Amino acid sequence: MTIEGLRLKLLEIRRKSLADYRRNKINKSRFTIISNNCWGGECYESYNLIKQSPTIGLFFMATDYIKFISNIKHYLNQKIEFINPKESKYFYSLKKDPHFGSYPVGKLDDIEIFFMHYSSEEQVLKKWNRRIKRINWDHIIYKFNDQNGCTEKDIQNFEKLPYKNKICFSVNKKYKKYSDVVIINAPKSHKFIRASYEPFGNSKYININEIINEC
Repeated sequence: MTIEGLRLKLLEIRRKSLADYRRNKINKSRFTIISNNCWGGECYESYNLIKQSPTIGLFFMATDYIKFISNIKHYLNQKIEFINPKESKYFYSLKKDPHFGSYPVGKLDDIEIFFMHYSSEEQVLKKWNRRIKRINWDHIIYKFNDQNGCTEKDIQNFEKLPYKNKICFSVNKKYKKYSDVVIINAPKSHKFIRASYEPFGNSKYININEIINEC
């Protein structure tokens, strides 16, 4: 197992073992997290709550994610079209990942979604459509990070979005000038944030409990 894999396993234990305690720190159980990767699902697990967002167990490439949340209701009204992973416009960026090609890849209009924690297209459709119905548009948090080809232009575009509740995690200190960005300490060899470094609950970097309470 890799160091990252071990960190994720240990974090899963900590998320779930303290979930009921952490849940008492928030003032609502109905809220939606729209995330560019698996962080949203992990966050719900950290409070022992049902997942109230379609963006669970998947990831977007950075530019596509910004397009998605810039016009989210349009994209959520589109039917998922599944494609052969080799037909992805990001094939050459992702083909070195040993897991790429083993999970469904879908398109919504002109963006692509990589359902990395799903075993079949049927499972994707069932959970995607069910969780769209759970979206709470009155209490919503948009989360981004510097993974998956993110550039400073993507950070800038995220910053410009007119949403009140936005957070972005990065290990790149040059992004600290952006008000939505939370800088996370990581080894210098990390060019972008790894999943196991993204905070939840009340961490030394940010208090997610307060963000949920205020959203």
